[in-house]
Amino acid sequence: MTTSADSSASHTDDGSRRGDQARTPGALQAALYEVLRAQAADLASRWRTQSREILLLDAPSDDRAGVAPDIDVAQDLTNALLAAFAVSDEKSEAAAVATGLQFGVEAFARGASLHHTVKAVNVLITMVMRATELGTADMPSGGSVADGVWLAQRLQGHAGLLSLAVIRGYTQAQGDTLRDRFRHLRHDLRNPLGTIKSVLALMDDESVPPEARANANFRAMAKRNARSLEEMIADRLGDTTVPWPAMVDRDVSVQAVAESVHRGLRSEAERRGVVILIDATDLRGRFDVPGLELLLQAVLEAALQESRTGEQLRVRFNEIGEGRVAISLSHESGHAPIERRDAVDRLAALARNIGASATLADPVVISLPMHGGDRRSQIVSDRQVSGEKIGLSVAETTHNLRGAREDDHGQASVL
Repeated sequence: MTTSADSSASHTDDGSRRGDQARTPGALQAALYEVLRAQAADLASRWRTQSREILLLDAPSDDRAGVAPDIDVAQDLTNALLAAFAVSDEKSEAAAVATGLQFGVEAFARGASLHHTVKAVNVLITMVMRATELGTADMPSGGSVADGVWLAQRLQGHAGLLSLAVIRGYTQAQGDTLRDRFRHLRHDLRNPLGTIKSVLALMDDESVPPEARANANFRAMAKRNARSLEEMIADRLGDTTVPWPAMVDRDVSVQAVAESVHRGLRSEAERRGVVILIDATDLRGRFDVPGLELLLQAVLEAALQESRTGEQLRVRFNEIGEGRVAISLSHESGHAPIERRDAVDRLAALARNIGASATLADPVVISLPMHGGDRRSQIVSDRQVSGEKIGLSVAETTHNLRGAREDDHGQASVL
């Protein structure tokens, strides 16, 4: 008996579909879902605390102007992941997408960078995976290896969908805010420009008496509006006011960034028997937070690899003028923290890539530009617009979108 290739392929596909339908590890899936659902509140609570540190958010009691309330979708995000194990939940994927979009929008509105937003979601995914591992280990009789892989694939699918939705929500909010910002800017630039054009038209109109065309007020009006245009171009179209596409230039504590990196390296430091000490500082400002985090982590990892058991690494901070902050790393034992040539070259190249400089001697000094902490980034200040467009309740900010010379209707006061 012979079988054609087409019929064989068809038979294989049908068999695969039947196998997928048959592989519904109901007992394991249901038991695991119950175990995880009982831990959902605890998982959400622990992630809520960790995510605040990862996102570098200020404390809820912080009374500084422009600080939005805490992001609290922890339970919804946790439930969206646990829905991967629900026996029958047709809307689980739709709920994961909606929750991810909401978290992305709120993270942007709160001023977190995309880098840290994705990192926070990954931490939650890791926590759920760990809880899943422990949950299956404690079960008296589990399913087969194939059942475990099948459930892991379901969790991976939900996690990937959730991450994609978070990124989409964040970038959508950022795009909406940029469009609104430039719409306001176009409106404000047209006002003085229209006044200048009207003045020039009057001065060139031969039907107007010469003494009226030569009126000194016309010339003063044109100069005043030209100066207003120049100020708006400098203040609102300067290099420092343009946000990077994947992150937000943020006002954060330098110490908070260093402590965030330290937490990620704590287990490695304990394994090597090395203590990392971080000095206290009140330095804060606006700078490339993800770039600094990546560089500082790479520097500390390199220093840990060259440290001996019982040694201490100390991180210090200093403002060195000209809008720059310096972070130094030294060994309490006195030797250079990083001596390997390959590590020095790699870290120097990384520093150049993020616009910083690194002196890899004793001590190691990272220097990077920082703007004053009193100014709020324009793009973060516009956050309410994006939140309203997706129907979320985002706290209002006290930051005024308009320039100092604009009236209550967003028009430039130039006449």
